[in-house]
Amino acid sequence: MLPEENQLLTQTGPGKPCGELLRRYWQPAALSEELPPGGAPLPLTLLGEELVLFRDDQGRLGLIDGHCAHRGADLSYGRLEDGGLRCIYHGWLYDVKGKIIDMPGEADGGKSFRDSICHKAYRVQERGGVIFAYMGPGEPPLFPSYQFLNAPADRTFAIKLYSECNYLQGNEGNIDLAHLSFLHYNRNTLTRYGVGADVEQLNSRGAAPGQEAYDVEITDYGVRSYKIWHSAKPGFYHLYVTEFVLPNLTTFGGAGYAMGGYSVNWHVPIDDSRHWKYTFMYSTKDPISAETLRRSRAQMTPDYQPLNNRAN
Repeated sequence: MLPEENQLLTQTGPGKPCGELLRRYWQPAALSEELPPGGAPLPLTLLGEELVLFRDDQGRLGLIDGHCAHRGADLSYGRLEDGGLRCIYHGWLYDVKGKIIDMPGEADGGKSFRDSICHKAYRVQERGGVIFAYMGPGEPPLFPSYQFLNAPADRTFAIKLYSECNYLQGNEGNIDLAHLSFLHYNRNTLTRYGVGADVEQLNSRGAAPGQEAYDVEITDYGVRSYKIWHSAKPGFYHLYVTEFVLPNLTTFGGAGYAMGGYSVNWHVPIDDSRHWKYTFMYSTKDPISAETLRRSRAQMTPDYQPLNNRAN
C-alpha cells in the first residue's frame, strides 16, 4: 500500500475522508459500566476529538465538546447539577444537547445572548452495555438492529481493550485467517486437528502447514473470509468463517463457542494511531457463563489496558 493510500484509510480526524466516512455510522463511544448512574463525567477521545460523556441528574446521556466554550476549561471536571453539566471555572451550565442554560457570571444568567453560542454535541444511544455516538451531519441513520445489541442481558456481554495501533490494523488482523494457526498455535489447536496435545509435537511451521485452504468473497456489506482445514476424521473438514462489515467491525462464527453464539470485534479510532477494540459476546442458547466473563478480563487492567504490551 502506498503511503498516500494508507493515510486515506487511517486518518480519521474531522475533515479527513475516512474520518467523515466513519462519522456517518453509529460508533461505540464507551462501555455503560464506565458511566454508571451518578458517575463522574467521562473524558474520552473519539476520532481525534476530545469530548466528555455524562449522565445528567435525570439520567439523560450527553456527549459534548470536552472544553468549555468560554475559556476552554476541561468539562470532565464539571459538576452534574441543575439539569446539566456545570463548568467549575465560571459555572457555565450545559444540557445534554450542548445548549447553555445558565451563565452565573452574567446579570441575567446570560439569557440575552447565551442561545447564540453553539457548543458541539453529538447524538447518543445506549444498547447492549455500550454507549454509541453518531458524529456525522444531519439526522443519524437508523440504529443497527444487530442481535447482540438487542439480546437479553444474560446472553450478551461487551468489553473493550486499548490497542496501540490504528483501527485498520485491528480490522486486518480479524480477516487474516492464516495467522490463527501460527500466532495462536497451542495445544488446543493440536487437539482440534486430532494430532494430540503433547508439547513435543509443536513445531516451528504452525499447527498444520499445507493442510489449510483460504478463500474470500466480496459481499454487499464487506468481505466474507473462509478457512478450511482437514479433520482427523476421514472425509470431514472444519470450516471457519468471518464476516467483515463495513466500515469497521468483524463477526466470528459460532461453532467454536461452547455457548453456541458468536463474537464481534468493533475497532473504533481514538486517533490516527490508536484505537479501542470493542468485543461483544453473544450466546444464542444459554446464558454466558461467569468463567467466560472472568476470562474476558483476565488479560487487562481495570482501565482496559492490555497486561501484555510493548513496554513488557
